Amino acid sequence: MKKSTTGLLLGSALVVGLSGCATPNTNPSSDRAWYQQPVVCGIAGGLIGGSIGYATSGSSDEEEGAATGTAAGAAIGALLCADRTPAPAPVVEREPMPEPAPAPAPVFEPVVLDSEVTFAFDSAEIRPAAHRELDQVANTLRENPEMRVRIEGHTDHIGSAAYNEGLSQRRADSVRDFLVSRGIAANRMTTVGYGESRPVATNETDEGRARNRRVEIVNWD
Repeated sequence: MKKSTTGLLLGSALVVGLSGCATPNTNPSSDRAWYQQPVVCGIAGGLIGGSIGYATSGSSDEEEGAATGTAAGAAIGALLCADRTPAPAPVVEREPMPEPAPAPAPVFEPVVLDSEVTFAFDSAEIRPAAHRELDQVANTLRENPEMRVRIEGHTDHIGSAAYNEGLSQRRADSVRDFLVSRGIAANRMTTVGYGESRPVATNETDEGRARNRRVEIVNWD
């Protein structure tokens, strides 16, 4: 009768131990409840194992059975009440976005002015017929303040080379002065007179010589 009563009491401890370990943590202020701590779980497991060993042993080996059950129960309790919360996923740091490449500087599209329209014969004075095209050049430069241009004067081979070089330089300077009058800073422009040294067509025909008499406005690096 004593053995049955003891077994019943230990069986009750088994139920209490299991229910304590299985109770979820509802306390929002703590990660784990007191009964889910490793020490408490070990004790509960020992009671569970001891009750099993004591209840199933004979009168002659009650102590030995309880001790064996307690040792096994401690391991069982630790397993039952172990924290099974999955480890947080590692935070993968995003690599910083590369700096955007700077936009390429705008390049001035070359403009070729026909000297027959821009200037009178043997003159560096700009004709009114050329104002519209030069105003468009001024607008382009005004809208792109980082642009710089080189103004190049050219002639045909009629006359001396020295005279033609001087005439081409004066015409290039006249184009620069016109653009300055339209609000373009002079330091954004440079001028050069090539005279007859850079023909684009033959100087043996009227048509070829007319093509060679020109002023070019190009990008100034």
